[in-house]
Amino acid sequence: MAKNKLILCVCGAGINTSNNARMKITEYLEKEGVTDIEVKHLTIGDLEPYKGRENMVVVWMTQVDPSFGAPSVQGLSYLIGSKKAKEETTKKVIALMNEIYQAD
Repeated sequence: MAKNKLILCVCGAGINTSNNARMKITEYLEKEGVTDIEVKHLTIGDLEPYKGRENMVVVWMTQVDPSFGAPSVQGLSYLIGSKKAKEETTKKVIALMNEIYQAD
């Protein structure tokens, strides 16, 4: 059985930058009526238990760590990007989630 869809927003402290990304992604999902994706924010130090998890996309607010082995998106636009850039990044995250979920 497949696990639920999950987007993890990850930063160094897990307080501000990853939470900002989580809020923007959640806002977009609500606007689009998407209810089957959970969005969490956490620190890099809290990421290990998620390693190898299915149906997950990681939004990195730091440098992308390819060794983590999960589909990933660089989320810097949530900090310094325009409203349009944030929406485009969110669309990229959702498209990646839909792609891996359909492959499951």
